[in-house]
Amino acid sequence: MLEITVQTENGERHVGVSAEELAGLVRRIGGEGDRFLVIERIPDETHVFAQVWHATDDDYTVEHRDGSADRHFGARTEQVETVIAAVTGWARREQGWDDALDWSLLKL
Repeated sequence: MLEITVQTENGERHVGVSAEELAGLVRRIGGEGDRFLVIERIPDETHVFAQVWHATDDDYTVEHRDGSADRHFGARTEQVETVIAAVTGWARREQGWDDALDWSLLKL
């Protein structure tokens, strides 16, 4: 089990999901009312999260924040497997989890 919670747009909250369950949630999003996931670590760290947005027939937008607003990054990809690998690696705190995406600092 991954030490994360996953909140969905439609109000579902999943606690301590497996890597396979997280992958299923990422693959599922895209339809009206179910287009994003917010992933937080357990125990919760202030302003530390990853999130994924996807609308059907559009790219995936992946974001992660590591504390302050100047540590909030985003990337886009059409590859769902790249998204799954990134958010699973983030959840596991794996070295290099973010290498496969081209991240940009987000101005909020």
